[in-house]
Amino acid sequence: MIPSRILPGFAKALLALICMVSCNRQSPEKETSPETPASALAKVGSITILQSDLDLRLKEHYSSRTDASSREAALADLVKRAQFSQAALDAGMAEDPIVRDELSRFLAARLRERELNPKLEKQQEISEERLKELYQNEITRFQAPEKRQVAVLWLNPGIDPDKAERYAEKMQSAREFFLQSQDLIDHPEKGFSVLSIDHSEHQASRYKGGVIGWLEAQGGIDKWTKAVAEIAFSVEPTGSTSEIIVRPEGVFLVRLMEIRPAITRPFEAVAPQLGKLERERLRQEVEAAFERDIETRYPVKMGAP
Repeated sequence: MIPSRILPGFAKALLALICMVSCNRQSPEKETSPETPASALAKVGSITILQSDLDLRLKEHYSSRTDASSREAALADLVKRAQFSQAALDAGMAEDPIVRDELSRFLAARLRERELNPKLEKQQEISEERLKELYQNEITRFQAPEKRQVAVLWLNPGIDPDKAERYAEKMQSAREFFLQSQDLIDHPEKGFSVLSIDHSEHQASRYKGGVIGWLEAQGGIDKWTKAVAEIAFSVEPTGSTSEIIVRPEGVFLVRLMEIRPAITRPFEAVAPQLGKLERERLRQEVEAAFERDIETRYPVKMGAP
């Protein structure tokens, strides 16, 4: 926000600018004395209407027509707006905090439009060499890790060692039954089939053949899933089972049903995404440099002058 106590005459001129949209705006290539602009068409109080104002009015509201009737009507619009703007100035509205806030917002946006946008538009296309460099640097982002689909039999003895021993024996019986069932061996998709009903306490998979779905090597967020994943990634080949595993999380028998190998998305598939991200990064760098330059050129002085 621009305090009204700073350059009050300038603030009033800016109020006229925001009220009239274009009045008192002059091309930087043709700067003249603000008291007697060479392209002045009319003056209302402290507000001067320039030829450039009329040209803009004709372009935006009269389809760029330049006939005498259109020019006369457009100039009349500008004069009327100037009269209201001058009345607002005389009423002290340059000191209104809402007006100052709007002026600050408008000027900041206009500055960005005139000085920052051309820099952003000059951004060059990202070369393929640069994109490939980014691809190699961030290759892990485009990799999908190996996943394994498993079935689990699980019994929970808690902290009772005798119970853990009995459960391990019970699980061993289930494993021996499995190894003697050619139908189960030949069909990994069945998991543990009906064995899970009597040999598992995992409610979510007990009536689904023990199938719990796909796991990555690190497992999930809970200790139980991490334990299952650790066991699953020690089992080979597809269709086979682990040994009976007794851990603090319980007694496990895990079957590997299917492996989904790790894959890496090819460069060609991700190049557009990399280009978009790199352009945005460069854009942010240009914007940050622009803001730093403004902050350096105009340091803040807090408190009264």
